[in-house]
Amino acid sequence: MGEKEELFDVEEFWKFKMRIGFVKSAEKVPKSRKLIKLTVDFGDEERTIVAGIGDQYEPKDLEGKKMIFVVNLKPKKLMGVESQGMLVVAEDEEGKVYLITAGDEVPVGSKVW
Repeated sequence: MGEKEELFDVEEFWKFKMRIGFVKSAEKVPKSRKLIKLTVDFGDEERTIVAGIGDQYEPKDLEGKKMIFVVNLKPKKLMGVESQGMLVVAEDEEGKVYLITAGDEVPVGSKVW
């Protein structure tokens, strides 16, 4: 955080739509070291989202958790699997990834801002 960061107008932030999703299932993407395919319930729809954290987490670590996802990104194919969003995580300076979970009281599909 010591280096000068580029600053953005708050309007740029509001372009991203983030919601709480419930990870119904998770599985490693074949022939990939890092990719995990998630089936995520957002209350009004289910989506497939691919997360690149399989080198630090197992699928079972993600299943049954409520987490934050960006849901208005253009779909992207990763190792043949179309990802329809992005999992939001925290990462420290050494590259360790931390899951950001929502409490049980937060309804699936809730907007995050």
